[in-house]
Amino acid sequence: MGGGSLEKTGNVNWEFETIMKHTLDILVIVDQNQLVKYVTPSLAAILGYETEDFMGKNAFDLLHPEDRDRMIASHNKVILTKEPMVNEYRVFHKNGGTVYLESRVMPVQNHPDNLVVVSIRDITARKNMEHELENRKTRYQVLQNKLKRYSQDLSSVMKVLDLNNRLIIELKSVLPNSDPKMTVYHWEFKRFEGDAVLGLSSFLSKLTVGKLQYDNEQIHILIGDYKEKAYILTIKASSISESMDAIWFETLVYYTVMVFESLNVIENLMNQLEKALQKNERPQWILRLLFNLSEKQRMELSSDLHDTVLQNQIALYRNLEAILKEHHFSNEMDDQLKGIIQGLMNTIDQIKMTCNELRPPLLKEVGLIRSLENLFDYTQLSSAFKITFTTEHAHNLELSEEETIGMYRIVQELLNNAVKHSEAAQLYFHLYRQAEKLHLHYSDDGKGFATEKLTPSFKSMGLSGMRERVQSLNGTIEFFSQPDNGLSVRVEIPIHA
Repeated sequence: MGGGSLEKTGNVNWEFETIMKHTLDILVIVDQNQLVKYVTPSLAAILGYETEDFMGKNAFDLLHPEDRDRMIASHNKVILTKEPMVNEYRVFHKNGGTVYLESRVMPVQNHPDNLVVVSIRDITARKNMEHELENRKTRYQVLQNKLKRYSQDLSSVMKVLDLNNRLIIELKSVLPNSDPKMTVYHWEFKRFEGDAVLGLSSFLSKLTVGKLQYDNEQIHILIGDYKEKAYILTIKASSISESMDAIWFETLVYYTVMVFESLNVIENLMNQLEKALQKNERPQWILRLLFNLSEKQRMELSSDLHDTVLQNQIALYRNLEAILKEHHFSNEMDDQLKGIIQGLMNTIDQIKMTCNELRPPLLKEVGLIRSLENLFDYTQLSSAFKITFTTEHAHNLELSEEETIGMYRIVQELLNNAVKHSEAAQLYFHLYRQAEKLHLHYSDDGKGFATEKLTPSFKSMGLSGMRERVQSLNGTIEFFSQPDNGLSVRVEIPIHA
């Protein structure tokens, strides 16, 4: 038949012989002593052996040593249980290579030699793909962990030199064949610092921060400019052969560029701050930072007061009310409890007022004008002066949150100043928009003061806080006043929304 022979009990028909000759899988019959009784010619195509090389031999001789004992045990189990079984294992090819096979073992029922029929399929391609996928998964996890640790390390980097060194170390660790180099080019002197990478000069005009520029066997990336110097990273292009490595490298470059730019910004801000301190000035960005931090603290304090102290006071108030309704006390005790309840109510009102002052309710939701109207109505209840508020071209204002809270705080401070110092009977507020600027005009008929005595560092009457608040919004503020002639204030801020 072209395969190993079997004792025949009858004529083998043509169909069976055709199947045996042309099947792609290996079909083997093995007896209870593990000897091969029959094998199909497909043995040669899969393992390189001819059928006569295998006939009468131990079926497990070609197995990988690490799989042999397991497969012998499986063979014995099939004979014992008469149950079919599927296994995967490795076999040595005639050329010395390793082939992965999958076998389906079926026992021949009621045979005196306990024969089993084994259908064997080559699964080497599938196993190689599985190994490749597993390797890719492992590589992906390694790259992710490396990237995470690198980004964490960058949080402590405060110098460009340290950043460059950390980048080179990371590249050598993850891409050992990348041969990374950081080249520094002086824009002013038009020369490289130290030895330049071969061919880099011709790419200087093409380099863009963070973009990969391919040059045959090399990749160049401009990390950034620092003190009139360009920092250029170069690696071997051949070191990036997988798409995941390319994505990792691009992400690494992105992180590095972001930190590089941040270091530049930090140094510039520090220089500005140092110069401002020497001149006893406060830069706009410092004022914005301070006011934003202040608003954040106000919001947190307001939330804490509302969610804890206020709720506790309300609960205590309701408990005392319930006690008064459910129990009878002497007139003296009853009056004392009612006095405590009234005191609690006053405390609750004061806490609500404090919360509103710390963080105006619904300021962002209802907008500046509606919030100012509520503020004026609330202030009017406890003040002797009359407030007049008018607007012009100011409805449907689209202000940023910083601009909205800034203008609200300015008005709030003007009201506080009027309550404490002005002795005014009339307060006028006029809010209007002109082009891309928001204007606020304030005036009162109070006692006024001599504005010529004001200096940029004045602290009286809370006006210094208004000046700094306006300065933080890149606006202007002017004060006009004379003794016994009231106060007039003009505020102008640009609208960026």
